[in-house]
Amino acid sequence: MRSSNLDRTFTREQIKQRIALGDVIVIHRSSVYKLNSWLKKHPGGELAILHFVGRDATDEIEAYHPEHVIKQMRPFVIGCLKKGDQEVDGKIGLNWRPLNPPVQIGLWPIPNDKDLSYLDSGYDEIHEGEEDSSDDLNDDKSKIKIDIRRIIKLLEPNDPKKTISESCYNLDPTHQQQISKSYHELHEKVKRAGLYKPPSFLYGYGTDLIRYSFLFSIFFITSPWYRLVREKLFNSYDPSIILSGSTFQYFVSAVFLGLWWHQITFVVHDAGHCEVTGNWEVDRLVGISIANFLGGLSVGWWCDNHDIHHLVTNHPEHDPDIQHLPFFAISTKFFESLRSTYYKRVMEFSKFSKRLVKHQHRLYYFIMMFARFNLFSNSYIYLYNRKDQRFRNLEISGIIFFWCYFLTLIYLLPSWPIRIMFVIVSFAVTSPLHVQIVLSHFAKSTEDLGLDECFAHRQIRTTMDVDCPSYLDFIHGGLNMQIAHHLFPRLPRHNLRIVTNKFVKPWCKEIGLNYQSFKFMESNLKVLNVLQEVSNQIQILKLVASSQAKEKKTSNL
Repeated sequence: MRSSNLDRTFTREQIKQRIALGDVIVIHRSSVYKLNSWLKKHPGGELAILHFVGRDATDEIEAYHPEHVIKQMRPFVIGCLKKGDQEVDGKIGLNWRPLNPPVQIGLWPIPNDKDLSYLDSGYDEIHEGEEDSSDDLNDDKSKIKIDIRRIIKLLEPNDPKKTISESCYNLDPTHQQQISKSYHELHEKVKRAGLYKPPSFLYGYGTDLIRYSFLFSIFFITSPWYRLVREKLFNSYDPSIILSGSTFQYFVSAVFLGLWWHQITFVVHDAGHCEVTGNWEVDRLVGISIANFLGGLSVGWWCDNHDIHHLVTNHPEHDPDIQHLPFFAISTKFFESLRSTYYKRVMEFSKFSKRLVKHQHRLYYFIMMFARFNLFSNSYIYLYNRKDQRFRNLEISGIIFFWCYFLTLIYLLPSWPIRIMFVIVSFAVTSPLHVQIVLSHFAKSTEDLGLDECFAHRQIRTTMDVDCPSYLDFIHGGLNMQIAHHLFPRLPRHNLRIVTNKFVKPWCKEIGLNYQSFKFMESNLKVLNVLQEVSNQIQILKLVASSQAKEKKTSNL
C-alpha cells in the first residue's frame, strides 16, 4: 500500500461511482480495498469477493483469514472511508451502509464496452440531479454518464419485502452492529483460548486414522484386490482367510468401501477450511490426495461451492447448497424459476420439477442414495470450465487415478449383477453423508432479510446443530456442530464441541439469538416437514389455478 493511499478518503458517492465503472470495492475495518487484480487469484473463488462488493466484509474476512493473511492484503488498500460515511442513519460508530453487490442484481460484469477512462480522473462525483443540455445528450460521453447514473441508482438497496416470519427479527442497523461487535469479541476469546491450534495427535486425527485404516482393511480383505495381491506376492491363495468370492463377500466389501469414503470425506471438509495444518497450499494438497485420488471428486469444485454456501447461507438465489432443482425445493421461492448467481443460469421450475418436488418428501432418502453421481457431474463440469484453476492438472490426474483403480476393481468382480450391486451399494452407503450435509440447513430460514443483517445473525438464523453424544461425533465428522463451524469456519473440527459448549451457547443466550439443536431423528423429521410443506404448496397452487380457470370460463358464458 502506497503511503499516499493512507490519507485518501472516499465518500459514498465516490465508492458507488467506482463500482459503477467496474471496480471491485470491498470495505474492511473502514479501509477501502480494490480487488480487481486479485479476483481471479483468490483461493476462495471470485464469487466470495463479488458478493461483498460495496459492503463491509469485516466479519467475513476475519472469520476466514488469519491475521497474517489480512496483513498481506494491505497492498490492495486504496484509501479509507470518509468519517461521515461510516455512520448509519446519522448514528456515530456504526459501519458502512451496504450497497447492492452488482453480481446480486444482475449487473456483473459491469458493462464496459466503451472507453470510460475520462471519468476516472479523480473520480469526480456524478450527481443524480445533474442535468445535461440537449447538445450534450448527443455526445457519447454524456450518454455514458447517463448509463453510469442508472447503475449508481441500482446500487442503493431497497428494503426487502417483509414476511410474517421476518417480523421476529430485529434488523435495525444499530442492533445488527451490536451483534457484530459482540461476535468480534467472542471471536477474540476463542483465539485467546488457543482453540485454533489443532489438538494433539492422540485426541485429533490419531484415532481417526485408526478408524480409517480399519474400514479400508475390511474393504480390501473382502475385495478382489486381496486375492490378486496375495496370489501375485506369495503365489498362493488361502480360502480359509477370505470367502470364495461370494456375493455376500463383495456386498461386505462395498459397504466398507462406502463407509471408508464417508469417513475420509470429513478430512476433505477440514482441509477445505484450512483446519488440518492452517496452510492453504498444504491443506489443499491433503484435500486433493483424498477427494480426487481416493474419491474421484474435485476438491476445487467443492471448496468453490462450499465457500459461497458459508457466505450467503440459505439464500435461494445465491447459495448453491440449497439449489437442487429439479429434485428438491426447500422454499416456494424456487417456484419462480430463480436465477442462480453461482451456476449463472435460471433454475427453471419445469413440469418435470413440479412432478418431483410434489413427492420430494417421499423421494428424499432414495434420491440421496444416488447423490454421489451428482457430485461427480459437478466436479467434472467445474474442472472442464475452470481451465485457469490452480492445481487443475493435479486434480484431473487424481480423478484419472481414481477411475483406473475403481474400474479395475469392478472388472475383477465375477459377474455383471455383482458389479452393478457393488457400485450401487458402495455409493448408497455414503448417502448419510449427503443427509448430514443438508440436515443443519434445509429446515432453517431461507428468507432474504436484506444487506443490513450481520454475518453472525445470518449464520445462526440459517443453521441448527444436531445433538448427539460426544462419542458419536466421529460419525458426523463435526457436521453436527454447524453453528460453531459457520461462526468460525477455520476452527479445527476436534475443537468444535468445546467452542459450542463453552462459548457459542452462552453467547447466544446472552445476546438473545436463537441457538437451535435437535436430536438426529428430530432433525430429519424437521427436514421432511419442510419438504412436505413446500410440496403441498404445489397442490394449493394447482387448485387456485383450476378455480381461476373455472371462474374465467363462467364469466365468459
